Amino acid sequence: MIASERRRYILQALSQRGIVSLKDMASEMGTAEITARRDIEKLEKEGKLRRVQGGAASLEDAEEAELAMQQRLTVKRQEKAAIAAFAATLVEEGDVVFLDSGTSMIPLAVELLKRRVTIVTNNTMFFNYIQNPTGRLIMIGGEHIAYYEMNVGVIAQDMIRQFSFDKAFLGCSGLDLPNRRVCGTELQSVEIKRLVLAHSQKKYLLLDSSKFEGKGFMKVCETSEFDQIICDRFPFPEDEKPDNLVSIS
Repeated sequence: MIASERRRYILQALSQRGIVSLKDMASEMGTAEITARRDIEKLEKEGKLRRVQGGAASLEDAEEAELAMQQRLTVKRQEKAAIAAFAATLVEEGDVVFLDSGTSMIPLAVELLKRRVTIVTNNTMFFNYIQNPTGRLIMIGGEHIAYYEMNVGVIAQDMIRQFSFDKAFLGCSGLDLPNRRVCGTELQSVEIKRLVLAHSQKKYLLLDSSKFEGKGFMKVCETSEFDQIICDRFPFPEDEKPDNLVSIS
């Protein structure tokens, strides 16, 4: 792929996704990361995108893209807390539970670590919230992506294959309601989610109502693969609601 084709590909990806990672772009275009980085730098100089940590954002999404994961904890805080409280009721003493990356899992982790359960996660944000836990926390290792505060890659996948989870709680970047698809935006995170689903007995998707308008260029799975989809509220007519969706408000 020549330079002009690569840059056109990057811009097209941004128009669809809003945010792209450097690693994903290099992989999809079949080029080295340093080449993809140079393409992004040139496009930024031309005023066509804005660089963010680990990748690039379209100009209209740049401000949102630069919100740190810690700052995102304040977004929909009450809704996430309510969802976590409901999700915690689904976990029993002794369960082995997988918790996904992302800020939606933080209030659930805080609650579950008070109980005698085992949490397995690739979410490195949890380290900031562990205070004399009763539960056990097992951290999945691998390649660390600082922007998303998660571990991914081959090592992470090999570790996940060693487990059989009683329950798994996953997040998403968006839910494509008309097509009943759960979507993601980060390639390696999507791979982790799919693998966890294959190793879990009960599967739950947690999302606040803003995710119904979220972006995601990759399909994680069908909505029917989850035992329950748990949200704070369903902002559409009842006849459009998936059968397995639970609105807690």
